[in-house]
Amino acid sequence: MTIRAHAKINLDLRLGKRRPDGFHPIDTFFIRVDVADILEIRSAANGKLTLQVEGDPQLSSHPDNLVLRAARALQLRASPGTGADILLKKRIPQGAGLGGGSSDAASTLIFLRKLWAVPIEDSELAKIGAELGSDVPFFLQPYAARGTGRGEILEPIHLIHLPWAVLVHPGFASPTASAYAAYAKNPVAGMEGPALSLTTKDGSELKIRPRNDLENAVESKFLWIESARRWMGGQENVLASRMSGSGSTVFGLFPNQEDAEKTAEYGRTFFGSSAWIQVARLLGGPE
Repeated sequence: MTIRAHAKINLDLRLGKRRPDGFHPIDTFFIRVDVADILEIRSAANGKLTLQVEGDPQLSSHPDNLVLRAARALQLRASPGTGADILLKKRIPQGAGLGGGSSDAASTLIFLRKLWAVPIEDSELAKIGAELGSDVPFFLQPYAARGTGRGEILEPIHLIHLPWAVLVHPGFASPTASAYAAYAKNPVAGMEGPALSLTTKDGSELKIRPRNDLENAVESKFLWIESARRWMGGQENVLASRMSGSGSTVFGLFPNQEDAEKTAEYGRTFFGSSAWIQVARLLGGPE
């Protein structure tokens, strides 16, 4: 049995004053995209958990991997002797601001709850997810969502008729901890982009002025990211151009697939073979 673990982008990311525990409260807008890792999971009756990783030789398959951590956390609630053999096929780059690890963990929790018939409610699964990572609860549900707190307090919003995205990853990671540490030294708010109008399932309009407060901190270290964001912002018919999360991926939003494909094709020539460039459909609700 297989499950897709989708990536996400942050259409908006605003940071509050640093708390005593060292974390900045955030106000962000998450939305999934149809770029995804693939998980293949089989039940094992010996109580063991194994993980094999394909597609990313740099990613650990040891107990520190979020997939195994998620499986172990749920195994504590399962019947004695339950185990699983897991194959993770990586398509989402690491350290990219796309939430690949968190999505893998969430998909593991969803899949194993069903496979092992673990009798826990969605709210309890979300608590387990939040202990693994702030973004994990978002991936446990299918909607776009406003996230506050550390990102784990969610206000899901069902969106329809969404634009298309072009994702550009430079081939290097932007560590989340380093991005927040740099921001803490110079907490400058990001610049707002033009208003983006989105449509909810009930037909109402949701307006967002995309901003990312981590851009200044990250781009001061990685000039490539700033250059890519500015390049994206200059493309024909672009609706928004931002860095996602703590980077290093830059995304552009376009009205339709044709505009997105055209931009991606030009980007592959402009940035060269070292950049990972994908056209992605935004997912505002269940597939």
